[in-house]
Amino acid sequence: MNRSRKDEQIDRLEHALIRAHEVHEAPRFSRDWAVGVMQDVRRQGNREDSFSEVPRVIWRAAAVIAVVSTLFVGSVLTWTAKQGEADVSALLMMATADSMSLTGEP
Repeated sequence: MNRSRKDEQIDRLEHALIRAHEVHEAPRFSRDWAVGVMQDVRRQGNREDSFSEVPRVIWRAAAVIAVVSTLFVGSVLTWTAKQGEADVSALLMMATADSMSLTGEP
């Protein structure tokens, strides 16, 4: 029974709102005001186009960052490898010198 009572109240409220809306007169706007609103709408539409380009800019920046990062990591790895070669060659020279001193060769 509670459910039907709530439904009746909702129906009454809906009918009251419909009647109030029918009685209410539409506001009268001047032609200049309507033109101004349409110009604002067009300007707003143009602004949204510039925001739609933001993802493109982000993807381009991400691509540039990825390329620069790859070049940086590659150069660091190359430099590290060259440093390692120098260390290995120094060790080999020391080992050769030690072996020569053990054999008695000058």
